[in-house]
Amino acid sequence: MVKGHRYQIVLDCETERQALAQLALFDQDPSSYKTPGAQRDEARRQAQEDEDKSRQEAEARRLQDEADAVYVNAAFVGRFLEFIKDRTPKYRKDTRYYLSAWADALQGRDLRKVEPREVLKLLSQWNTAEQKRIAALKAFCSYLIKKGFMDPAHDPSRTLTVPASRPEKAIREKGYAMTTIEVLYRALEDQGSRDVLLLHAKHGLHESEVQRIAAREGKISLVPGHLIIVGTVKFVHKSGRVHTLSLDAQALAAAQRLQAHGAPTPDQVRHRLRVACESRGLPRVLVGELRHSFVAWSLESGEAVTLSGKGVPLALVASVLGHTSTVTTKKFYDVSKVPSMIKLPLKLEHPDDPQALQSAA
Repeated sequence: MVKGHRYQIVLDCETERQALAQLALFDQDPSSYKTPGAQRDEARRQAQEDEDKSRQEAEARRLQDEADAVYVNAAFVGRFLEFIKDRTPKYRKDTRYYLSAWADALQGRDLRKVEPREVLKLLSQWNTAEQKRIAALKAFCSYLIKKGFMDPAHDPSRTLTVPASRPEKAIREKGYAMTTIEVLYRALEDQGSRDVLLLHAKHGLHESEVQRIAAREGKISLVPGHLIIVGTVKFVHKSGRVHTLSLDAQALAAAQRLQAHGAPTPDQVRHRLRVACESRGLPRVLVGELRHSFVAWSLESGEAVTLSGKGVPLALVASVLGHTSTVTTKKFYDVSKVPSMIKLPLKLEHPDDPQALQSAA
């Protein structure tokens, strides 16, 4: 009896000395006393509970980690393509293709657990399009980080650098002779390809810009009362700024035709240009090089045409204002709705062209 409370404890001791030692411990704090056997049982129960808790926490972490995993799969790629819906169809198509190749190479692995050195190893298995493959993966990972799907520290592309595109351009000759493009234009059999070639050659448009015009993303407006500038086309540039281009009658008709009937795909245009070049014994003409040709032709024999027949180049206005470039001048001060046009002595004629096109050439 201890303070009126009766205790009956069975000791698991083998000797009287052990029992007396336990009695001494009991006397120190009877209410919390536990026999060595009870202590061992409690320790085992506690260890089992701790183990079960750790197992449950690990499983919860695994499930959460699985829920947070990011993959190069249809779901994430679909969201990414929707995110870049303002880019050109060709860019989205190419990006989808290269991300599909990355998905096959990664074999369903969580991107957060892929090390940069593994990405480099996977990249080495391809012999082509290194620049586009890296660019597609980095753009995809950047999107995942921006949307909170992945921490920047887990970005497997963080050490990759997009190689310079076509560095050989800096040392090889660019562009073509006007006579080459004139012969090529006459050799093309379908009107759609001729219209595309015309806009590239006469106005130096990018391939994506021609496709945007054909997709009705470019607003065409007529300019009455001028002998050369008869219309404009305005569309949002890939940089996000609005770009307005003045057109002559031939280019305007070509742009209207593309909007009415659609443009051949870039692959179709490339194929038809190649076939036409081979049929006439011409050097191969690449659409991308026509922009260089336009610049060279403009500097050599171009004629600046303004709506009023007067006016000075934007670069001169920028110089007078003290601007180091025309960027600020154009952004804040250029309010002309019909920009200047460069007229080239380029004769693009084909017997099957509509009469309006032939007479405007």
